[in-house]
Amino acid sequence: MTPAGPIADVRWRPWRISLRDPLATGAGDLTEREGVLVRIETADGAAGLGESAPLPAEGLNPTDLAARIAEVGRTFVGRTPGDAWPLPSSERVDGADVGVETALADLLAGSCGVPVATWLAAEAALPPPSLAPIPANALLGSASPDALAREAEAALDCGFRTVKVKVGRDVTLDGERLRAVRAALGTEVELRIDANGAWSEEEAVAALAAHAVHGVALCEQPVAPGPGAVRSLARVRAASPVPIAADESCGSRADLCALLDAHAVDAVVIKPLRTGLAEALAMIGEATARDVPCILTTTFDTGIGTALAAHLAALLPEPRPACGLATLPLLAGDVGRGCPTPEAGALLLPDVPGLGVELDNDALDRFATGPWEGVSA
Repeated sequence: MTPAGPIADVRWRPWRISLRDPLATGAGDLTEREGVLVRIETADGAAGLGESAPLPAEGLNPTDLAARIAEVGRTFVGRTPGDAWPLPSSERVDGADVGVETALADLLAGSCGVPVATWLAAEAALPPPSLAPIPANALLGSASPDALAREAEAALDCGFRTVKVKVGRDVTLDGERLRAVRAALGTEVELRIDANGAWSEEEAVAALAAHAVHGVALCEQPVAPGPGAVRSLARVRAASPVPIAADESCGSRADLCALLDAHAVDAVVIKPLRTGLAEALAMIGEATARDVPCILTTTFDTGIGTALAAHLAALLPEPRPACGLATLPLLAGDVGRGCPTPEAGALLLPDVPGLGVELDNDALDRFATGPWEGVSA
């Protein structure tokens, strides 16, 4: 174990990467992702990587992110990574600070000579992570039933045993899409749907009753997040033949506890680039203690954010549910190297210190929308 030296430099650079194909969701089409890469370096030359990339609906743009990273970075310079971790919970801005949190975790795990998952487990007093492959779900995004069926067949050929389909725009068309997917998959593959909060309570109950005939195993976020969502989800769950998971309504440990106390969900979705790293870790601990399934998923992140989600998914107790970790190929490129990709429908984390991802400077130059900026000693 080599203690990390004092932080000498906190740097960031904005990027934008298109999706290979527009992804239709209940909240509209997603065509690109943008965010800010974070690199923290110590005086002895060790470095950690992270990224902050909130979804458009969260209202944080790269300029906002850069300003926040600069603010936090100025408090870090001259301190050791161990002194900087964790950020005070009262001061965290989760979607913005996750890049800094991840870079610190990458540095600290690397200085201990262990993967981030192992270091996080010790930090949160969780059992050591299992080295077994992490099952992943395939995300099917086509609008037409025929195209969606072809995607389902391709996912089956790649070994995926769980698929997720975005729904919420048209119940009749969604029914045709799900029928085509089930016909392509057969009966042995788990089928999930994600409405991204597109339905009212009444619409959700009617849609879920209609879609249940296709063997839907889980519906994520049937109704909109916001005030009253916990009670609304609880009512939908009570009336639904399909189990319910919260996604957008579960952005913190407090949200998770409120949902579980109200018996509003059967599972929760955790997106670490939305919740922040420390908060995601607390949510996993709470859900594990209460024996509630967690699904770790990306927000269509680069390999840095995807690797973080995979390390957190490794902390889930067996048998792990399939997690949303197969989204990296949906991007038209990446700024990192080394992120694990699914093989036979599962990811295997490399047994290397830290996050296991290296920066690809040439790729970053292609996708960057501005220069490196930073604060230093």
